[in-house]
Amino acid sequence: MNAFGGAAVHRKAAFPASLRQVCRNVTRWHDATMALRWTAAGMLEAAKGFRRLKAHKQLPILKAALLRHREADPATGVDHTAAAA
Repeated sequence: MNAFGGAAVHRKAAFPASLRQVCRNVTRWHDATMALRWTAAGMLEAAKGFRRLKAHKQLPILKAALLRHREADPATGVDHTAAAA
């Protein structure tokens, strides 16, 4: 079990299966926009099974604490001024 609960890994593995389930009857892909539409439909269908992150209201507090910790520990050797990727 990870920090987000066991469902996080399971959902990542089940997403492609949800997409295949939605797109299973398409026999002919006409163009890229059609593929994008069906992929979006599959993502919306898969999202119905996602669980909400518990304690999501505390995420801003966690972010502030991590930023304070990062600024307080300059010995890590990490360039904190660099833009995040």
